[in-house]
Amino acid sequence: MRNNIKWIITFAAVILICAAVWAGIFNYGSGGDTTAVITSEGKIVEEIDLNGVGEPYEFTVENSAGGTNVVRVENGRIAVVEASCPDKVCIESGFIENGSLPIVCLPNKLSVTISRTDKDDGEQPDIIVGRALK
Repeated sequence: MRNNIKWIITFAAVILICAAVWAGIFNYGSGGDTTAVITSEGKIVEEIDLNGVGEPYEFTVENSAGGTNVVRVENGRIAVVEASCPDKVCIESGFIENGSLPIVCLPNKLSVTISRTDKDDGEQPDIIVGRALK
């Protein structure tokens, strides 16, 4: 019986830690300016202030090999809605609106990341961005 109580307490502690991490990831950057950074082949194509978007719009990003991605921008969020890649993982990512997860299209060498500037201190968080190997 005593061994079961230890397992229950351990399990409860793990659940609480996971819940805290999850809350931290998905509530990251709640407030401030939201900027989407679109890169293609390691070069910045667009930087968009998502809080300043009035009407939704779309634009196409084409890489040097002819691969294309259509990016949709709405107030506070961004998504890849069309792509010439075979797997369409970038489209399945859907809209992103915080800096927790990027949208990546490896075949077309495109990435969409979001960074937030906190209203209090004006500093941007550190972001680690990888690039695909050739």
